[in-house]
Formats: sequence, C-alpha cells, structure tokens
Amino acid sequence: MKAYYINLDRAAERRSHMEQALQGVDHERVAAIDGRLQPPTGQGLSRFEIACLESHREAWKRFLATSDAYACFLEDDVHFSPDFAGFVAQDGWIPADAHAVKLDSYFNRVMLGAPAQAPLGRKLALLHTRHESCATYILSRRGAAIFLRLTENPKLPVDYIVFPEDPVGQKLRLYQLTPAVAIQDQLYLRHYARGHSFQSDISKLDAPKAESGKRGALFTLKREAVRLYRQIFKAKRYLVNRLARGLKPEIVPFQ
Repeated sequence: MKAYYINLDRAAERRSHMEQALQGVDHERVAAIDGRLQPPTGQGLSRFEIACLESHREAWKRFLATSDAYACFLEDDVHFSPDFAGFVAQDGWIPADAHAVKLDSYFNRVMLGAPAQAPLGRKLALLHTRHESCATYILSRRGAAIFLRLTENPKLPVDYIVFPEDPVGQKLRLYQLTPAVAIQDQLYLRHYARGHSFQSDISKLDAPKAESGKRGALFTLKREAVRLYRQIFKAKRYLVNRLARGLKPEIVPFQ
C-alpha cells in the first residue's frame, strides 16, 4: 500500500527525515496547509487544528482517487520500528471490517478487545476507547469515505474524530497494532531519549481577541458545559468497558 506523509513546505528538516525513513516504501508527500497563513478562528478549533484536519482530508482524497484498497497516513515527526515496512508492504493481515488501524502509540491508557495474531509476532485488537494522535494509521476505502463525511463540519481536532472516545458506540471498527511500530518524535525523546527534537511547526493557540459581554460569557458557559458532559460520558464509558466487557486499561508499547 502507499504511504502518504503530511509535511509543511517550510519544514525541510522533517521532509528530509521522512524521505530517509521511508526508503523502500511506496510513498507520496502531501503538502500540509499552513495554519500560520490562516486567520484566527476566534473560538472552537484553532486555525492550526483546522489546517491539520484539512491536510489529513487532502491525503484521504488522494487515496480515494486511486483504486487502492488501503493506504497509510503519516505525520512528519514519526520514527519507525524496523518492522514498519513489513506492515505496509501487504494488507492481508488487516481485518476485512476495519475502518482504521492505528500503528503508533501515544502512551495514554487505552482499552483493547481480545487480541488476534498479527504478522511479525505482534497482535491486533479492537479499540474500545480513544487513543490520542493521528501520527500513523491505515484507512480502508470505506473508512476514508466515512471520515471525510465526519469531518465536513468539524467541532473537534482530526484525531478526536478518527480515534474518538467511544468508537464502538459510533459503530467504528478501529484496530490497534501492539506493540506499535511508530512513535512521534516528542515521545521518542521522552521515553527512549532518542529522536531529533524537531522544532514545532504549529501552535495550538490562536491568540484571538477575547470575547466580551454576554457573548463571551455564553461561550465560556457552553465550553464548560461541554467539558463537564465529556467527563461524565468518559466515566460512564469506562465503567461499561471495565465492568460489562471486562477490559483493563493498558499502555500500548512501541517496539
């Protein structure tokens, strides 16, 4: 399958890193949308989050313009296990019902279903909870079409949509490869003292003009209500997964 990596035109160091890391892998660069060139949004998603989401959407569209059954999508700050190329060289190991397969780990606790054997001594399990980041993942054609629809009018960053809090409840079949075969640079440095310490190319902050008066108060109240709802929903989902499904929180290792 082809790997599409997303890279800003001004991020030459990251581009060089990815071109070297992907030697021997069929790949294509997707020029990322630059959030610095977009106006601040004022509320909700920042211009950088929107630019990131639209960059992933562009990569999905390129994939769907081909006849390929699957494609791998990458951000440009990832490091790979030596086994990575083996997992993108063929797709027979991917479950037929998969919308997405996550190949990296963010080292946050997740809950996984019963594991099945995967190539090269690894396992594949259904994700029952959110796993942060969209750094390295595979989409099926059906998955790409679904996520294009779900991101048409986004209210959340791209990784919250592709790997949401309750994927099973949203009827998404998302699988996790474990141990993971990819890891972001910041995590590689933190957990393994290796990596490149890439300069950040985006910011999560828009620095918009502050809302004032009733409009600002209403926005703050709405934001806090949504945050509280998500906390309650997350706690409820945890109990369902822990007690009804017998799942345990775990951290997906990188190897």
